[in-house]
Amino acid sequence: MSEPIDIRLIEGRQRAEDIRRLAAGEITPEELDRENSFIRSPSDIVWVDLSPKGTPEQWERFIQYIKDNY
Repeated sequence: MSEPIDIRLIEGRQRAEDIRRLAAGEITPEELDRENSFIRSPSDIVWVDLSPKGTPEQWERFIQYIKDNY
């Protein structure tokens, strides 16, 4: 079994590569935006799960945290 992958580490490496490519003139900001876009058009969105997540107790803690800190 392989070790878990740290997605943040991969994202950081990708961002560094994007910055390098921009600085070298290999790509324009617009081309980079198109490459990094997960959704190419509104028709790509077929279903969004907006159902609440978590238990009632987790929501109570979350709401209390917001009230206390914001």
